[in-house]
Amino acid sequence: MAGTTLPPDTVDSLELKKVEAEKATEVLERYEPSEAATGLVKEDMTPGRLLEYLLHEGLMEDSLSLMAYGLPRREAVWWASQCVEIVTPEDADAAATDAIAAAKLWLEDPSDENRRAAMVAADAATYETPAGCLALSVFFTEGSMAPADCPDVPVGEGFCARTVFATVHMCSLVCGPDPADMEKAARDYVALGIQVANEPAPWDDEEATA
Repeated sequence: MAGTTLPPDTVDSLELKKVEAEKATEVLERYEPSEAATGLVKEDMTPGRLLEYLLHEGLMEDSLSLMAYGLPRREAVWWASQCVEIVTPEDADAAATDAIAAAKLWLEDPSDENRRAAMVAADAATYETPAGCLALSVFFTEGSMAPADCPDVPVGEGFCARTVFATVHMCSLVCGPDPADMEKAARDYVALGIQVANEPAPWDDEEATA
């Protein structure tokens, strides 16, 4: 590993406006980071500072995880959808395009009906594909995992973030098998996540005027 050269007392931390956690440890508690990642954490380190360290050390899976578990669920799905669209060819099969469309429909209107429709699309596309995994992440955003006419079975804590991570990680693997290509793709996806964390979402104006 390259030596960590980002002194937190002299360099401004990377800003992640929509990551509500004030400390990096608050995000790390939501999943199992690598030993290398936990070894970089310092007292009162912000999520943005830790992300800088992770990127500097080339810990790409940890970088993607920090974004997936740090972003609010809707923003996390929005991030994943952008990554999936990058790797999905124009001649993709109908199941893949339908899964992406279902995720985008939920992003526009996060109703339970659209959430459940995304699950149907995920099944058709299969969870082993970026598009199918994206649609599955929509289903795991909230609500019940049981059929609509059955008693509620609440979605598990962390299910959405875990599936978003799997989606974006899968997107980076599509660029393989060269590890350098996969790392470059992952860095590009982290950069997209940083944009999502700092720029207005398409629905922000709607919520502000509601």
